[in-house]
Amino acid sequence: MQKSEIKNILLVLGLLSIATISRLVDHPGNFTPMVGIMLFGVAYFQKNIFRFLVPISFILFSDIVLELKTGQGFHELLPVVYLAYALIGVSAYFLLKKVSLVNLGLASLISTTLFFLITNFALFYPASAEVNATLGYYPHNMQGIIASYSAGIPFFKNMLVGDLMFTGFIFGTYHLVRNFGFSFSKNY
Repeated sequence: MQKSEIKNILLVLGLLSIATISRLVDHPGNFTPMVGIMLFGVAYFQKNIFRFLVPISFILFSDIVLELKTGQGFHELLPVVYLAYALIGVSAYFLLKKVSLVNLGLASLISTTLFFLITNFALFYPASAEVNATLGYYPHNMQGIIASYSAGIPFFKNMLVGDLMFTGFIFGTYHLVRNFGFSFSKNY
């Protein structure tokens, strides 16, 4: 492996680490770097297994730390949340084949919307009575689904702002460091 490749991997892992740590500080609900982590990992890892495995590993690490720190890292909807992350990763794979400002904005908006639709539907239509008791119950009709999605709007707003901000920070920092920070060429 060439020095430039090693530097690039370290830069990507460093940015993913910083983003992950930012999730561990106090923040408004859903104002997190998770979508940015997923989009960045998918965009900048060349091998397909790493594109998905690395960002999911960082997200899982933050969930483990949150569980140990606050008891809120793992919850009944965690499989649904990870399903949403997986779908975000797949959509990013297609949307970010060429990283551009437009593609990043589109990927971030689609990711936020996908996460909102999937997780709020899961809250509307939980698989078990245990989830109903823990997370609230919405009647299984049109009023219930409207109530579930309406209750999620403040979180959607926070997530949209957070996703755009963190995605912009991660990708922007990567671009600045790659182009102006230090040399990635073989000639030192």
